[in-house]
Amino acid sequence: MNIPHSSSIAKDVVFGLNCVVGENVRIGAGARFGNMCIIESNTVIHEGVNMDHFCVIGEDCIIGARTKVRSHVELRKKTIVGEDCYIDSGVKSSGLNRIGNRVTLRYDAIIARGCDIRDDAYICPQVMTNNLDHNGKEVGGAMIGEKCFIGTNSTIGAGISLAARTVVGSKAMVTKTIESAGVYVGVPAVRIREL
Repeated sequence: MNIPHSSSIAKDVVFGLNCVVGENVRIGAGARFGNMCIIESNTVIHEGVNMDHFCVIGEDCIIGARTKVRSHVELRKKTIVGEDCYIDSGVKSSGLNRIGNRVTLRYDAIIARGCDIRDDAYICPQVMTNNLDHNGKEVGGAMIGEKCFIGTNSTIGAGISLAARTVVGSKAMVTKTIESAGVYVGVPAVRIREL
């Protein structure tokens, strides 16, 4: 494996077969990579990150210490992931995302461009976020507050915010900002009880 001279790899880093590391990459001590991972230029992978097979980490990304990244994950340009996160297989980030500390993103979640997911949020499998309005205009990704729980197959609309500790039920569609925590279900999502 060829490591560019401009990149810095700390001690005890392990790479699987056919990995590619771009220019100006920094990888912290004890990081582990499975087979065929691509780490593009100007990316920082902190210590203790554990990445499985076939992952693509775009330019200018940051992955925080001790984060676990499962197979077939794509994080596009300028995605920032905090410490101690769990990113499950098939998760996709469209870029310019900010993912806090201790966030869980489960199977096949799609994180739209510009989403901000705060600390300790839990995103269930196949959740989809959006950054376009109904006219196809880019209005930015959603802000998902601290300790939110977003149920399986839910859709979170573009440019909205969810209050900390909000619970969104499975298959719900959140179409407007949620200003106070509670349990929200349905299409469109409505509040059914307080927490």
